[in-house]
Amino acid sequence: MFSFNKIGIIGAGSYGTAIAQCFSKKAEEVLLVSDVKVIAANINKLHMNLKALCGASLSVNVACTNNFSEVNDSDIIFIAVPMAAVSLVCRQIKESRIKTPIVLCSKGFDIENARLQSDLFEEILDNDYAVLSGPSFASEIAQGLPAEVNIASKNNELSNRVALSLSSEMFKMEVIDDYIGLQVAGALKNVLAIGCGILSGLKLGNSAIAKLIVNGLHEMAQLAVSLGGKKETFSKLGGIGDTVLTCTSRQSRNILFGEHLAGGGSIDNWNGPLAEGVFAAKIIPIFEQKYDISLKILSEIHRVVYQKKCIFEMISEII
Repeated sequence: MFSFNKIGIIGAGSYGTAIAQCFSKKAEEVLLVSDVKVIAANINKLHMNLKALCGASLSVNVACTNNFSEVNDSDIIFIAVPMAAVSLVCRQIKESRIKTPIVLCSKGFDIENARLQSDLFEEILDNDYAVLSGPSFASEIAQGLPAEVNIASKNNELSNRVALSLSSEMFKMEVIDDYIGLQVAGALKNVLAIGCGILSGLKLGNSAIAKLIVNGLHEMAQLAVSLGGKKETFSKLGGIGDTVLTCTSRQSRNILFGEHLAGGGSIDNWNGPLAEGVFAAKIIPIFEQKYDISLKILSEIHRVVYQKKCIFEMISEII
């Protein structure tokens, strides 16, 4: 049986903290890395992250550090930071000469270079890596509620090892062989959720939302295939599962941002943290041009977000 004695998790936000608690039952030590001193102090002294998950209680074998080098001797490292911070984290890993296998949990694209997260990772690091994605709200994982996700990599041995070592009755990992499609689904379901939030905000009904999800999934799969992924991935947990969850739950910041747009708002007067879908939407036109494909629904969402297109004109185009 595979096992990990020490698990490093870079990023002590909601998701990083949730999987730390989840994996604490599978490893002797789980070490979170945060650049916020008060978060580390609270986790180490109170066994709570008061900045995330409403201060849910954490196991005693979950610790937190502000010192990046302390994860050097981890058996496996999870990167659970916002997509915008992945490049910096990868460079820190390189500077620390860490050769440990990595699991990427962030969802989104390398916006600056209009490419997959894995392309960014490979440019900086030569570590073995896997991609973890699927329908899994942090708050539910932290409570021990059941969830299942997909894990994929170029190296199936790594995916199998992580899944066998860290799957549990309440948090299961299914290995698939498409790390490209899994990344595309994880990024674009956030864009689609903004559109669903717009429909929700306009009270256009669940039937319209269901139609948008189905047609949006076709576009997502089309882009994935253009990038070298597989259409079948979008029938998996990391495809349709994650998309349905994100597009139908108001726990999703993307839904809330879409409702904000439906009420006449814009990026300029949004008071909350920007949802990942806002960033991913930015490069939809670049993908369309680069791969000579039509992403009609995703492009309309882009136009509403970035070109302030009238949402009623958008609705007439996609519904």
